[in-house]
Amino acid sequence: MVHSKSWHDQRLVEIPHFASEILGNTRSLFVYLPPDYHENTERRYAVLYMHDGQHVFSADASGESWDMHVTADRLVAEGQMDGILIVGIATVPDQRLNEYFHEHPNMHLAFKPPFDGDRYEAFVIDEVMPYINRTFRTLTGPEHTAMMGSSAGGIVTYNIGFRRPDVFGHIAVMSPYFVKADFDEKGELREIPFYHRYGTHPKLRVWLDMGGAEGTFMEKYAREEAERLVADGFVPGEDLMLYLHPGAGHSQSDWAARAHAPLLYFFGRIGEPEALKICGGEIVGVKGPDKRINPVVTYTSGFMQTVTRATYTVLDPQLLEVKPDGTLIAKSPGTTRVIVQYGNYTADKEITIVDALPERVNVTVTVKVPASTPTYPSLYAGIEVKPAGDGLYKGSAMIPHGLTFTFKVSHGFGRHERLKPDSGITRRSFVASSDQELYYEVEGWEI
Repeated sequence: MVHSKSWHDQRLVEIPHFASEILGNTRSLFVYLPPDYHENTERRYAVLYMHDGQHVFSADASGESWDMHVTADRLVAEGQMDGILIVGIATVPDQRLNEYFHEHPNMHLAFKPPFDGDRYEAFVIDEVMPYINRTFRTLTGPEHTAMMGSSAGGIVTYNIGFRRPDVFGHIAVMSPYFVKADFDEKGELREIPFYHRYGTHPKLRVWLDMGGAEGTFMEKYAREEAERLVADGFVPGEDLMLYLHPGAGHSQSDWAARAHAPLLYFFGRIGEPEALKICGGEIVGVKGPDKRINPVVTYTSGFMQTVTRATYTVLDPQLLEVKPDGTLIAKSPGTTRVIVQYGNYTADKEITIVDALPERVNVTVTVKVPASTPTYPSLYAGIEVKPAGDGLYKGSAMIPHGLTFTFKVSHGFGRHERLKPDSGITRRSFVASSDQELYYEVEGWEI
């Protein structure tokens, strides 16, 4: 049964209790209809399928809204995109990771089974899609069908896209959970990659991104996979778009802020380049961790992408060299400027070179919680912190230099602290630029 809601002129539809024989559970589907759907009754539309559907059009206690209906309506009204259907597939409580993870040899090192990604994939393709195609006026075929997801929804999008390019011709892989990166009991970083490398070049357009302030969801994971896709035959700017989003964290509001770009890439018109900017790489050591700069080109439509190859000129080449991929090679301490050229556009930035930067910095985090808070095994505050008595939680980690963390203190997925409305703070943040001790006090919990 289809239930229309009054959210948005009867163009947001909920299908509650959608049952899956494959998975043996039920969930809601949420469907956005384009502005002219009820007027142009002969017209059919391309479809975007999205995971974590409960947050695609609205917020709840466990997360913000992507407001995809607002973004799609705006792009249509501006003439930048043709109307599409968007289908949000809600998660089932406590089964999200199980359904979003396909089997992988390393998966058992990072998470507890079962891993039902293959069955979830079948559910989407063999149960959800036929229902949507029967119920709504859709265009079918991979050229008209896209998938989008973030975090764990990003890895399942990636896997389904490469496993079934006969069904999906476009995939948006946003902040993908490709690697479980956390810190062991000694605070040392451990990284467990658990995504498949297909090594193929199907007829598939790939949007791949990561934010610059996602902590252990590191930019390098997206950049490295983009480079591997290029080695597989993908062409940046054609069937592959990479965007490293400066300052963006790991939340629905961050993904919503850039969701227009893959929509334009898949279904609209990205326009023409209009500006180039260099992000990141302000300081680099002759000794220490690798650093890269992130040249971002923006377009007349509001589209943006990271340039994976560009021409660089260093005003003082005795101090610094820049490889075509943006890697900085420091030679001697000092200050110089780097000029990047991409097509007809140039940008420049001052870079400071120092003798050395540490590979890791020691960050200690202490969190004080309200007296009414139950004792949890751990909290998340950028890093994991554990009970230390007297309402305190504490943890330390050796964090790669330069990582930026934005977060709310949480005690589980979607269970965040409540920040004071008049504090002016929507999220906490820190940069692992030096050894530091941080203290946070939780006023209360959202749920």
